[in-house]
Parts: sequence; structure tokens; C-alpha cells
Amino acid sequence: MDSCLKDQFSEYEDEDVVRAIGLSLQESNGKDIYIDNLECHQNDEVEILAEKLEESTLSSADLSTSTEGSELKWWKLFKEFNPSVHTSKGTSWWRKSSKRCNTLLCDVCEEQISSEWLRCTYWGQTVRKKHISDGTPCCCACSRFKIGDIRYITLSDGRQLCPDCHYTAVMDPEDCKPLLDEVHRFFKGLNMKIRYYIPILLVDQEEIIRIHKKSILGSTIYEKFELEAVNYVSKSIQRGENVEVVKEVEQLPPGRKVRAVLLLYGFPKLAIGSTLAHELMHAWMRVQGYRGLSLNIAEGLSQVMAHKWLEWQSFTGHDYMKGTSEKAQFLRNLKEFMKDGIERRYSEAYGHGFREAKWAVERYGLRYTLKHIARKGKLPE
Repeated sequence: MDSCLKDQFSEYEDEDVVRAIGLSLQESNGKDIYIDNLECHQNDEVEILAEKLEESTLSSADLSTSTEGSELKWWKLFKEFNPSVHTSKGTSWWRKSSKRCNTLLCDVCEEQISSEWLRCTYWGQTVRKKHISDGTPCCCACSRFKIGDIRYITLSDGRQLCPDCHYTAVMDPEDCKPLLDEVHRFFKGLNMKIRYYIPILLVDQEEIIRIHKKSILGSTIYEKFELEAVNYVSKSIQRGENVEVVKEVEQLPPGRKVRAVLLLYGFPKLAIGSTLAHELMHAWMRVQGYRGLSLNIAEGLSQVMAHKWLEWQSFTGHDYMKGTSEKAQFLRNLKEFMKDGIERRYSEAYGHGFREAKWAVERYGLRYTLKHIARKGKLPE
């Protein structure tokens, strides 16, 4: 994410969350909801539900909850750092219900479901609500719950990975270098070769939070961002089901337009690659002299590049994505899941901004769209 715009984004994002919740409750209850200082006055049951969702991995998801016949739609309860669970207005991967169902079994505990449950319509998982908060492992990349004796990997910062996502996870700089070369080829193919040295550093969640005060998947550090050094992951060591990392200190060069790009380690190559494409688009625009862009344009265009990179994988993906093996099929599904998540995301900058930028690029082409933005500071209409 553009570091210079992060405070503005956080403010807009919070307002959007509260506004969406307020409108949702109005629709379901027919009552006025007064929103003041980012507070939403609701009944105790809804407040408790919101708190539980925010504490869980599934707070990234677009949930619908059924309570005594009235449906409350939660369109914007999500965490930015989870790249693979996205929101959409009126469409959900995860659906929550309190209706009794005697024909369903929970995929996690294999017990008959007789209370509240959730179903992921994308991955086909059905789980009891209690597994959100009872410590059941949930993959930080694809958001699937641990089932049976499947061995999940615990990263050094506490995040957990399923075996399928761990198969192509970027764990240290050695894994990242060929991916970086691939993303550079992607930009070169669009006549946007980056002729500017930019340190690409893998970091853990603790370092991301130290720098940005919140957990995100990646960021671009510009010249005015006050940061002297980064504790980056130089090596990862797996011991059984746990991953430990070795960190080193990288001093960031002062006075450069783009001082570094930070990436959260441990996600699959598809996720890291699309994030890298997003962040390098920020870097490319800064090096080319694009200044004063609105948040929607800056993030929207960067999301377009992330989406294009995922599409590009359909034609240039490595052998691990081809064939009929279960791993190859999972990676193809993960790619479509991530693409769909970008397309359906509901936030103003990353969702609406993406759809506006994508419309302009599809109608006028990427080159003309970028030239128009450079001249006018806005998307072509």
C-alpha cells in the first residue's frame, strides 16, 4: 500500500465500515442508526458478533448472519492483511446461519450441526461457528480451516499455512528472487520496464506492524517516509510444523524516490507475486513523476496490475500450475479465488477504485490511460 496515503486510507476505511454496518442494520430492522465518531449503536447481540468477527480470520469475509428470520448483511468487516478473503456487496464466500440443520456435518469436528454454522461456498467447507474462536487452525492465505490430521505450518509470527499454500510459499530471499525476476518480465512486457534499483525486502508481521502500526501484505516506502532501517527476513528454518526466521538489518538509502518495497513473507507465490506487482506499480508511478493522485486512482491502478499479473499466470505460469495433479488444480483455484477477490472487494479505494481503473484500461488501453492520468490527473471518461 502507498505509505504516504495510509493515514488517509485508514480514515476513509473506518468511515466506510461504520457506514456499511449502519445501512445494513437499517435495511434489516427498519430503524434509524445514528453514526457518530465511528461508533455504531446496536443491540448487545450484534455488538458481540462484531467483536468476535473482528478477532477472527473470518473478519475478512463478507458474512451474512440469520437471526430469528431477519438477515443482517455485514459487507465490510475485514482485515487488510489477509489477501485471500475478500468482501463483496450481496455475495459471500462465507455464509453464516443459525437455522438448525440435521443433514450437515461439521468438516472440522465431524459432529452433526445443530447450532450456528458457516459455509464457504468457494472451497466447500462447512464449519460450526465455535471453530472461529476455539483455536482451530485457519490458513492465513486461503482461509480454509484445518480438517482431520492435516498438518498446518505455524510461521514465526503466529500465522498458519495449510500444506497446499505452504507448497509454493515464499519463505526467504532465495525464494523471492526468481519471483522478482518474473514480475520484472511482466512489467517489461507492458513496456513499463523499471530501470531503478529498489530493495525488495521480506519482513514478518511484527516488523510490518512496527512500521505501519497495522498488519498489511506489502508497502512501498517513499523518500519522505521516516524510516532508517528494516529488520528483514534473511533466512527461514523449518523445524517440524514450526518455522523460525533469521533477521538482518537493512539500512535504507536516504533521498531516493523509492527507498524499498516490503513484502510479508510466508504467503504463496501467487499472493506475493500479485502484491509485488501492486507495489511495483506504486514505485513505477513515483519514479515516472506521477504525483498528487487520488487514493482511488493510485490504489485502483495498482490493483489492476495485481489482477493483470494473476491473469498473466494463466499463460506463463510455471509447471507447478500445469497438469492434472491436485496441487496444480489447487493453485489454479487459488489464482481464480484471488482474482475474484480483487474484483469483488468493496472498499472505496481498493474496490471501487479498481473497477473504475479496470474499465478505463479495458476501454482505452493501459498506455493511453496512463498518459491521460499524467496530463489530467484523472482517469479518462
